[in-house]
Formats: sequence, C-alpha cells, structure tokens
Amino acid sequence: MTHDAMDLARRVVSAARESFGEDLLGAYLHGSLALGGFTWEKSDVDLLFVAARVPEMPKRAAFLRAVLALDGEAPPKGIELSAVTRAAAENPVFPPPYFLHYSPAHRETYRADLLGTLGTLCGEDPDLSAHFAVTRARGVALFGPPPAEMFGEVSRADYLRSVWSDIQSAETDILRDPVYVILNLCRTAAYLEDGAIRSKAEGGAWGSARLPTWGPLLAAARAAYRSEEPFPADRFDLPAFAAEMLQKIRSSPDLPA
Repeated sequence: MTHDAMDLARRVVSAARESFGEDLLGAYLHGSLALGGFTWEKSDVDLLFVAARVPEMPKRAAFLRAVLALDGEAPPKGIELSAVTRAAAENPVFPPPYFLHYSPAHRETYRADLLGTLGTLCGEDPDLSAHFAVTRARGVALFGPPPAEMFGEVSRADYLRSVWSDIQSAETDILRDPVYVILNLCRTAAYLEDGAIRSKAEGGAWGSARLPTWGPLLAAARAAYRSEEPFPADRFDLPAFAAEMLQKIRSSPDLPA
C-alpha cells in the first residue's frame, strides 16, 4: 500500500470545506509534514482550521464523522487537528480558545458518543500558541490565505509558555519517547538562542553543533529520527540529558515564571 500523507491531509480539508461551507476560511498544515522530516511510522498529520464563527453542531458532527472515516488511512500516530475562530487566530491570547479538536487520544470517545464529545471537547489549549506560531512562520495553506495573513503574531512569552507545557516533564518523558524529547529539547533551546522556529530535525542539527559533550546521543537520536534505525537508549543517561537541557531552558530570562 502506498502511503501519501499529503493526499490524506487534502482529503481532510475537503471534508471540512464540505461540512463547514462558507464558515470555513482557512486550513493549514503544520508539524513535520510542513516543516520537513515527516515519516509514516513516526509522525502524525497536523492540521489547523479557521472558521468565521463556530459552525452549528450538525456541521461539526458531519466533519468529525468524515475524519473518523479517514482515520483508518492515517499513519500510526494518526491525525491531529484543531479548529478555531478567525478572532482567535488573528488576535492570539494565552491559552487560545478552540471549538473542535481531534486526535487518536479521543478516537474511541468520539466513536462512543460523537455529539457529547463535541459538546465537551472545546475550550482553551496552551499547545495552540505554539501551533499558531509554527503555522504563521512555516505552515502550509491548503485552503485560504497564506498563514501570515490569517494568524497574528504570538508573543515570545506565550510561545515559550506553550512549549514549556510540553517539555516540563522531559526527565520522565524521555524514557518513554527518547527521540522526540531529545530533539524537542534541542529546538526549544535553539529558539531561546535566536528566536527561529525549527523542526525536530533542525533542532537536532543545532544540538550537534552546540552540545559537543552529548554528540553521540544526538547523533543516535538524529539517525533514529531519519530512519527505521532503533535508538540505543541503554547506551545513554537520558534523564541527565533532559535535566541539563531543562536547566539551560529554565535559566533563560525569557521563560515566563
């Protein structure tokens, strides 16, 4: 079977256009498929949708039914998407509000009670600040205007608050998902240095250049990320790397208290 993540993303966008109609203003690809480094076995398909207003429940339900139908064709890590209003996208606050979210973590809940889940899985999500920033900087418009015309600028403080929520438990998370955590810590430290939005692969390259004492660990993580090569976790003191990187990140005056 041929895997085509971009084709899948476009089909999800087509479902959103059919379901939301004129309410839909834009659909944007972010994450590894937009930044580069996507692999079928290790990546998910990340999408953001922007609507003029919150669509009526029947429209949201129709879209989620279509997403569930397409989910079986997704990579192992699945489809992850959120939908926000134009006001939320254009004028980012922390944490940003959203009216719809889907990921594999909620797949069975949606299947068991689609309308009930739609009614409760909405609110505010700190992760969206980082998603907005990545989309504005390097996202791909699959429908609607360019990302920089749809998404307002996320402040440095809000971006870091969003990222911190993802990395603060790195000392334990690194044992469960070492490659993701290693590269994510590197790109966060790199952002503190120069403010550039990087992919995980680019974060790893930054780490290899800036962290020579961790060269073998970073080389192994980068190799595992690029290929099906397993990461030799037992060769390295992973919690020590995470602790050092978290200390480096915490010491930045830019990180909000």
